[in-house]
Amino acid sequence: MPRRPKASKSVSPAATPEQLERRRQVRGLLLLALAAIVFAILRAGLHRVFTTGWWRLW
Repeated sequence: MPRRPKASKSVSPAATPEQLERRRQVRGLLLLALAAIVFAILRAGLHRVFTTGWWRLW
């Protein structure tokens, strides 16, 4: 019997290449958003980025 290659723990065996590409895109966008927030905080300061009561805007 031929041996099957072992599946990676982080990727399900049923994942298609399109699903893997979508996961990479989402991770990249989240990383980009996080980098933008960190850059804004470093540049302007925490109090100016997240002003008092910012959570009430929603």
